[in-house]
Amino acid sequence: MTYFPTQFADSTSGSGLGAFQLNLKDFIIQLITFVLVFLILRKWVVPKLVGVMEQRRQTLEQSLENARATEEALAKAQAAAEEILSKARSLADEALAEAKDAGAGIVAKAETAAGQRAELIVKEAESRLDEERQKLRTELRAELADLVADATETIIREKLDDKRDMSLIERAIKGISG
Repeated sequence: MTYFPTQFADSTSGSGLGAFQLNLKDFIIQLITFVLVFLILRKWVVPKLVGVMEQRRQTLEQSLENARATEEALAKAQAAAEEILSKARSLADEALAEAKDAGAGIVAKAETAAGQRAELIVKEAESRLDEERQKLRTELRAELADLVADATETIIREKLDDKRDMSLIERAIKGISG
């Protein structure tokens, strides 16, 4: 009579575990090894991965929040520029009204002065708006480049050289900005 646990592992048998040609001893060793690897991964690897993923999620949420704040600041700057243009136009209109009352010669001088003043105010507002817009874009690109580099490095677990790294970042930024 054969031993009961091994009777199922008999490779010559056409039924039981023998039909699969399994060796019970090897199967148990592999099962124990699998359980040990599973427990090790569960205890030390998975918590770290979950922590890194949570940190990335928080970083991305913060970046999105910063982007929204930047967008709001840009909208406020544009509204301020419109207000400045409105004030400049009203000042120019006042100067024109006073000039008409004073006479034809004074009208020509007032129109020129008001036009230059409005143009200067408009140019000043546009330059401030352009500077703010460029500053915000630069900050967003730098932050986006850092995020793309960090995400790329995390995903492929390999740090590229600086030239390839910047090339990938530029392509990613172009892809995102359309």
